[in-house]
Amino acid sequence: MLGQIDPEDSGPDSGAHHAGAEVEITLLVPVYNEEANILPLVQEIKKEISLPHQIVIIYDRDDDTTLRKRDALLAVDPGIVFVRNTSGGVINAFRTGFDVAKTRYVVPVMADLSDTPSTIPEMHRKMSEGYDLVVGSRYCDGGRKVGGPYFKYLLSITANRTLHRLTGIPTHDMTNAFIMYRKEVLDNIHIRSSGGFEVTMELIAKAFILGYRITEVPTVNRDRAAGKSSFQLLKWIRNYLYWYFYILIYSVVSRINAHYVRDTRKT
Repeated sequence: MLGQIDPEDSGPDSGAHHAGAEVEITLLVPVYNEEANILPLVQEIKKEISLPHQIVIIYDRDDDTTLRKRDALLAVDPGIVFVRNTSGGVINAFRTGFDVAKTRYVVPVMADLSDTPSTIPEMHRKMSEGYDLVVGSRYCDGGRKVGGPYFKYLLSITANRTLHRLTGIPTHDMTNAFIMYRKEVLDNIHIRSSGGFEVTMELIAKAFILGYRITEVPTVNRDRAAGKSSFQLLKWIRNYLYWYFYILIYSVVSRINAHYVRDTRKT
């Protein structure tokens, strides 16, 4: 079996080599047959990120084509760790990655080259200002979405803009998984999502409700260069809608409650 690690053995001392510097960031890369994209991604990460970091590649099966590039990847970065997904599927890849990460900050990075690693140093800079979540936003000033189906883009930007305006959550992009989390935030949130990438909406919503500090930085999101996407809009749309209305209803109820408290407070 390839490179499987025990959660207790993961983290800064499990193979990351950064000349004695403390490794602060874990980059979680869920993969599913990403043989064509994984090496270019890791090469881009090494080019764009000088901060001490560790790459954790999470795979479902030993016959995943991504693993054919294992030796080439380790030649670029000997500290890369390969972790077998506990149960299979996107949502469990996130859970597995969040569990094994032991560093101060955690960032999921998509293996299909859609995320831009050059955004990560700016995310880290914001974290150093005291934020708990920093969202890589496609829809704030300076952010962009490049390529992909127009219908999917239209649904995404409409949902995100309305949520931002109606709830006051300080990000224009609640559906992009490219987020830097403070590890303690992940440890304090119970994930209930069962589908896939809607977990991003759940984590942002619950972090907001719990009072964690959230901000965003612009990023460019690119359509995948090669391979087949595992994103299943029609299958997951009910889950997205659940968290959309979860956030919206919480915001409305909170405002009504705050208004009631103000009206009944003795002067």
